[in-house]
Amino acid sequence: MFVISMNAALLVLSFLGTKFLGLDRTVRLVSGLGRRCRPLFRSRAAADIAAGVQRGLRFLPFPIECLDQAIVTWYMLNLRGHAAMLRVGMKLSPVSGHAWVVNGAQVFVTTPGLEDFTVVAEYPGWV
Repeated sequence: MFVISMNAALLVLSFLGTKFLGLDRTVRLVSGLGRRCRPLFRSRAAADIAAGVQRGLRFLPFPIECLDQAIVTWYMLNLRGHAAMLRVGMKLSPVSGHAWVVNGAQVFVTTPGLEDFTVVAEYPGWV
């Protein structure tokens, strides 16, 4: 239960950060926090960690977009010792954007047609 509520709190913080600070500052803040925290053991599979972030969404009374889901998934994966990368992409037809996380061959916070997005920003992990 604690992990789910921590994920929900992180989702809210990311939501507020991206709205008031912007993407770059929020990512710098989150990665700086992650670098200061003592790394947690790699005790859980990456898919389980990402699923925990998704479960945290159920506790929030408002929708959380893919950007904030990806930031928190990226943070939690790196915190748990998985070298994950945060990517933000755009496509022109129809105009849309999406954020996702890559951990080796695994992709989290996916959407149909992900291969059509051109990566416009990429943030490496700190592990």
